[in-house]
Amino acid sequence: MTIERLATQGRKYIPQTLSERNYEDVFKSRNNTLRNMLVDKSCFKHKNEIIATIKGVNYIDDAKSITSNSSWFTLEMTSNPVIWILEFNGDCKQLSNMKNIVKQKVHTLIIISKQSNSISQLFTGLTNVIQAEDLDSAVKTAYYFASAPDFVVYSPASGNEEDIELKGNNFAHLVRSL
Repeated sequence: MTIERLATQGRKYIPQTLSERNYEDVFKSRNNTLRNMLVDKSCFKHKNEIIATIKGVNYIDDAKSITSNSSWFTLEMTSNPVIWILEFNGDCKQLSNMKNIVKQKVHTLIIISKQSNSISQLFTGLTNVIQAEDLDSAVKTAYYFASAPDFVVYSPASGNEEDIELKGNNFAHLVRSL
């Protein structure tokens, strides 16, 4: 693995990647099947994946963040101002731990939720809060508000494992059609 490839995976995955790398060295040329399993990076799809850069703005698919903790970590890892697309369908209390990170990193929060009013109240005064009907309108709104060097991050903070692929691919399609 090159240092560039390691860097693109992000700080969060460095310990995991390094431990996998050690296993790869141990099993090098002994067992191809086992070696291939250890170096498979398909688990990184839809996790902090840069979909496109449009006018200096990076659009990041983080559909794999289906808990508020994983979304928090994604926001923590960013160094640029963030427009966060939040597609949340859980208990609003789960998002209360996000207030500080939103205040520090997020300049615009776009909410797709049945309880968007409750979420808006939670974050009002910390950042710009916009309600969107669906992911399509959220992506278009983000495009309108974004300017270089912003990151537009789609990190739903709720959902289930079965929907990750569908939501991530839908976000990627919408971004590429801008």
